[in-house]
Amino acid sequence: MITKCFNPACQAPFDYRSGRLVRFSGKNQKSNGAENHSCIEHFWLCGDCSTLYTFECKAGTPVELRRQEKVIRREEHHYLVTYA
Repeated sequence: MITKCFNPACQAPFDYRSGRLVRFSGKNQKSNGAENHSCIEHFWLCGDCSTLYTFECKAGTPVELRRQEKVIRREEHHYLVTYA
């Protein structure tokens, strides 16, 4: 169950109304290696973190945070695009 933002430096409590909620599916191998099972995981970034970070998921590795190349900020009803 999601309780807070996926960013370890952020402690924002989960709020489905803001931020970015994603679902990744893949194969989860059992410990005995005999069977593969489908695995679905959900991750959430709060509104502030979702403007700075995105999720990165590569086969065989855990989901990680990646800093976005373009950062979009909302200031006074205008959207500004800056490049990191």
